[in-house]
Amino acid sequence: MKPVYYNNVEYQEILKKVKELIKKVEDLESVEFKELSTELIQYFEIMHREPLSRLIKVVESSHPELIDTFQQDFTIKTLIDLYDFNNSEIKRETTS
Repeated sequence: MKPVYYNNVEYQEILKKVKELIKKVEDLESVEFKELSTELIQYFEIMHREPLSRLIKVVESSHPELIDTFQQDFTIKTLIDLYDFNNSEIKRETTS
């Protein structure tokens, strides 16, 4: 299967849609559904955070110059920021 690539504008629209969907879930009256949705989101976050952290550690130890390149790409920077791996935290995390 051919990978899908989005330009920055399209990616911003995806981010906007995700925020809208999260807001809709938060506004629902069903407590059970809200709890289930929150738990699902939390597990997706964990599922992505761990490999992202490992990828960043590998890059930082093998090719630290790429971290600056990551910060210059909107979608990559958005992901790094979403998981609170800004440049200083990446370096601190990898030296621990």
